[in-house]
Amino acid sequence: MTAPRYRPDRRGKHLEDWRLEPSASAWFLEYRGIPATTDHVLGVLPRARKAGTLKHDAEWPYRIRMDFEPDRSLNDFLDFLKEVLVIQIDQQGFVDAAVALDFYRRPVEDGSSETVHTETADLIRQIKKYIPAEQEENNRAGQALCDSLSDVVVRHEWFNEATRILPVPGHTRKKRWVSVMLGTLLSQELGIRLTTVESKSGDRKPTKNMTLEERKALLHDFRIEEDLEGRTVLVLDDIYHTGYTMAGVANAAKRAGAATVLGLAAARNLRR
Repeated sequence: MTAPRYRPDRRGKHLEDWRLEPSASAWFLEYRGIPATTDHVLGVLPRARKAGTLKHDAEWPYRIRMDFEPDRSLNDFLDFLKEVLVIQIDQQGFVDAAVALDFYRRPVEDGSSETVHTETADLIRQIKKYIPAEQEENNRAGQALCDSLSDVVVRHEWFNEATRILPVPGHTRKKRWVSVMLGTLLSQELGIRLTTVESKSGDRKPTKNMTLEERKALLHDFRIEEDLEGRTVLVLDDIYHTGYTMAGVANAAKRAGAATVLGLAAARNLRR
């Protein structure tokens, strides 16, 4: 059987399932998914802490301890994490946690080498004008994507603490940056101020065409003039591919004083 050209991996996955188990002195949240889910839970519940699993339980490989009875809102939050795509971040120390609405492509079926764009990807492609459409249709696509992104920020109890939106700059100044357009709509929708992010190098290759060394250089390629001292900020991108662009903007945000940097992407591109 031919291996799929694109396939979901541990760097991006929905929370599969979870359960809460009480003990004599604590509550334990056990879940299946990827380790990055823990970052989101601890961001919402800073009094909780990561704990080891009992006898390396394969069914529930991840475990969080709470020395308090969790509120009912935790159930709602965990169910929400089953709807979005939690991103496992490779570049440590920049983005504190990140999610995407969906994958950009999905295999037609398990084991298939054929892929299709998701509904989210089709909206992105329409906004980028890869799909011929009238401007009114493009505007509706942008608003639909903004509504989905807004829903994530409102329902994610950590993300809704953000006081600034930082759109990721595009690779060229000749085209309208989709992330900036979405950031502007999201700023208006949520009443969160938009912060300008600039690329030091100007025009560059698309990230997908870069070498690893060129991608690493993106970690230091952005600047932010605004003082973000102590703020929680939201880095917004249309497509999360390797993570270096988002991490570079996050690095600039932390140099500008941001205390917490969260990442939000419309779609996560599958690894080849």
